[in-house]
Amino acid sequence: MKRRPVVHANAIRMKRSHHRGCFLVVEGRDDRLFFEHFVDRDECAIKVAEDKQSVLDVVAILEEDGFPGIVGVVDGDLDHVDGHDWQSDNVILLETYDLEALLIKSAALERVLVERGSAEKISCFGKDVRDTLVAAAVPIGCLRLHSRRSGLNLRFNGIRYGRCVDAITLETDVQAMIREVKNRSMRSDLECRGTAQEIRGIEDAVEDRWLVCCGTDMVEVLGIGLRKALGTNTASAVESGALRERLRLAYEWNELSRSQLAQDLRDWTDRNPGFRVLKQ
Repeated sequence: MKRRPVVHANAIRMKRSHHRGCFLVVEGRDDRLFFEHFVDRDECAIKVAEDKQSVLDVVAILEEDGFPGIVGVVDGDLDHVDGHDWQSDNVILLETYDLEALLIKSAALERVLVERGSAEKISCFGKDVRDTLVAAAVPIGCLRLHSRRSGLNLRFNGIRYGRCVDAITLETDVQAMIREVKNRSMRSDLECRGTAQEIRGIEDAVEDRWLVCCGTDMVEVLGIGLRKALGTNTASAVESGALRERLRLAYEWNELSRSQLAQDLRDWTDRNPGFRVLKQ
C-alpha cells in the first residue's frame, strides 16, 4: 500500500480528539467543494485522499482498526458496467461515471446554458444539448472501456478535443478520436479500423449510455459548443475548470436530495447511528 493513504488515515485519527462526527473521504478538490455545500459541517468533516484508490485504502485502513464514522465516496468510472473487486459498506459508488456527469445530468446544465449560452444559437442548434453531449462522449467512453478490458493502458489525459469534435455539430469523429488517443498513448501499433469496430460493438451492448460517459469529456465538448455552436464565449471563459465550477454552483439541494447519492448517504447514516453526513 502506498504511503499517502496511511498518512491520510493517521490525519483522520488525530482529528478524532476534537471532531466526534463522521469523516467523509473524497477523491479530489472538486469533490470537496461540491460536498461542502451539502454536508452538515458540524457533524461531518471532509478529507481529500487525492484519488479513487487512496479513498478505498484510507477507508480500508480505518475499517481494520474499527474506527467509527468513516465513509468514502468514489467515482463510478466504469465499475457500474464491469464491476469492481472491493467490498465495503463504508464506500459509496457515485451513480454516474464521475461528479461532472452527475452535474450535467441535472438541471445545473440548463442554468449554465442560460448564463453562458446564446438562446438564439441554442434554438438554431436544433438538438437537445444534453443528448448531444452524451452522444459525443459515448465513443470516447467505449474506448476507455475497451482499453480497460483489453489491458491497453491507453492515455486519455490531455486529449485535444478540438481535433476530434466538430465545433458546429459537436459530434465526435471516432477515427480522429482514436488517432488522438493513439498519439497521446504513443501506441503506433493500435489499428484504427479494428478499434473503431470494438467501440461500435461495446456501444451496441451498453444498456445505459450514461454509465460509460465520462463527465470530463462532456464538459470539454460543452466548452467547445459554448464558443461557437451554443454561444460566443472566449476559450478562457469556458475552459473546463470554469465550467466545472459553474456546474457545481448551479447544482441545488433539491436535486441532490432526490439522487441515488443522497439515498446511499442516508442509508449509511441509518447503518451508523449517531453520525450524519448531509444537512437536515
